[in-house]
Amino acid sequence: MSGNQRVGTVTTTESRSRGRNLRRDALGVGAGTAIGVSSTAPAYSLAVSVGLLAAYTGAAAPIVLAVSAVPVVLVALCFRELNQAEPDCGTTFPWTEKAFGLGVGRMVGWTTVMACVLVMSNLAQVAAIYTYALLGLDGAEDSRLAQAALGTVFILGMALLAYRGVRIAAGTQLLLLSIELVALLWFVVGAFREAGSPSIPAFSDTGQGAWAAGVLVAVFLYWGWDSSFSVNEESRNPRSTPAIAALISNAVLVVLYVVVAWAAVAYAGTEQLAGIADDDFLAVLGEDLLGTAGGKLLIAAVLVSALASTQTTILPTARTMLSMARRDAFPGRFARISKRYQTPSVSTWVFAAASVLIYVTLVLTSDAVLADSVAAVSILVSLYYLATALAVPVYFSGQIRGRVVQRVVVPLLATVSFVTVLVLAVADVGTGPLVVVGVTMVVGAAVMFSMKPPAEGEGRRR
Repeated sequence: MSGNQRVGTVTTTESRSRGRNLRRDALGVGAGTAIGVSSTAPAYSLAVSVGLLAAYTGAAAPIVLAVSAVPVVLVALCFRELNQAEPDCGTTFPWTEKAFGLGVGRMVGWTTVMACVLVMSNLAQVAAIYTYALLGLDGAEDSRLAQAALGTVFILGMALLAYRGVRIAAGTQLLLLSIELVALLWFVVGAFREAGSPSIPAFSDTGQGAWAAGVLVAVFLYWGWDSSFSVNEESRNPRSTPAIAALISNAVLVVLYVVVAWAAVAYAGTEQLAGIADDDFLAVLGEDLLGTAGGKLLIAAVLVSALASTQTTILPTARTMLSMARRDAFPGRFARISKRYQTPSVSTWVFAAASVLIYVTLVLTSDAVLADSVAAVSILVSLYYLATALAVPVYFSGQIRGRVVQRVVVPLLATVSFVTVLVLAVADVGTGPLVVVGVTMVVGAAVMFSMKPPAEGEGRRR
């Protein structure tokens, strides 16, 4: 049965999710927006990426950030179209499964889950390092064992908050996001004040001119807004609220990223930023610009940003695994939901355990592996965004008339954008990230296709 037969009706998936007691009508646009913005970890993402962008694209970094938002918004519109037809918490997985079949859907779901597992390692390590830095514990800050221990505590703590209920999670996000935004605003005001004026940078300085690599970094910066769709079954008006929240999230992120990058270039110049490309520019520049108190606030902002994103990475991934289990792409136990908290139980804790295992392994072995995982995550994210865009015209085959722009033109533009980024980026990122992606996909294929497909008429009843 094709997806177009569900438009305007209550889907089987919705009925089953209600039976499994995910909390309904728990989130409005504000909470969904907070989850979408926090999932991108704006302070952390900017801290570790602006220097790299300056090295790649020079003073054009703010423009690259603005332009890179275009394909992301196009994909968000694809998510909106599919979500209006079928608001399933698994998002990309069920939509591609309906469009291309269970095999493709399983691989797309696996790609989504693995991107989240890999990024958890970076978030947990950043949260641990910045906690020690904030407390002045230099020895622990440099100790891999201490990083592994505290990062593990953070992953499990954020998993507990996610498990205790989506409203608690949303409230936590609003608090942590407020701290981030205040700190970043303080930096922007201070940077422009010291620079003399928010003058337009000299865009003749284009750094290395590595545009594809710069766009790939920007994709990583924006990734996370789709968490607004992952809580669709728990949102008021599941067909419309997540899309509004996701688009608002993207608008907030574009303005925030462009303004912070512009302020950094105006204050420090591209040469200094490129010189600290492998470091956190907020930590390097913050204390000189804002004094000791301001520098500490910026460190705290990056810390809470990583913590917030840790929690909002657990939220959508647990729901993806839940959705995959409902459709027999994961073992059935992953579909269990806590009767008390009305959240995914097995999926939440299994994902947290897997994240801890991979995090501890990576942090105790090689910094290169952690660095490669960032680029690998960008590729994996681009792949599942591409699959989502491709799914739209197939999902709605036979119901294109009257919505040609939404169901053909926008998905085609998004597809061309991400194919271009992926082709160019593969040549730029080096072998390390490609090896990580290759291993991820091979392992995923082995796991996904080792599962026995459901018998006809069982499991995936549509």
